[in-house]
Amino acid sequence: MTKANKVREAENESLEGKNLRPRIVPESTIRNPQVQTVIQCMNSNLQRRISLAELADVANLSPSHLSHLFKTQTGLSPGEYLRRLRMEKARHLLTTSLLSIKQIMAAVGYSNRSNFLRHFKRYFDLAPSEYRKRAYTGHRSANES
Repeated sequence: MTKANKVREAENESLEGKNLRPRIVPESTIRNPQVQTVIQCMNSNLQRRISLAELADVANLSPSHLSHLFKTQTGLSPGEYLRRLRMEKARHLLTTSLLSIKQIMAAVGYSNRSNFLRHFKRYFDLAPSEYRKRAYTGHRSANES
């Protein structure tokens, strides 16, 4: 393994964290077309508030039936799945863009800073600004090798 690969691997371990919750289920493994439609709706609307009733309408199901079906297919509730999608998108934006934390919050559907910070820390064990700083530092040191 080259030195650059070792640095990248160490960077990924430090950013991913040991306590990171399992990643979302890949959309390609979900067989139910109604659940796939709901996930597509979530991905298309990360920037705004989406209710369970709205997602159920998209799938043409009752909210309780959607919740049960969704959990069976993904292992997560619709709300938790949506939160993970948002956190993954926020993580991606932090490491690939120069958007401010406030702009990233809006892009992933958060209007309350403390909720965003709490959720981000829960998933990545770091505040968004610290995550960005470590990603930048790791990227820079990998390029210098």
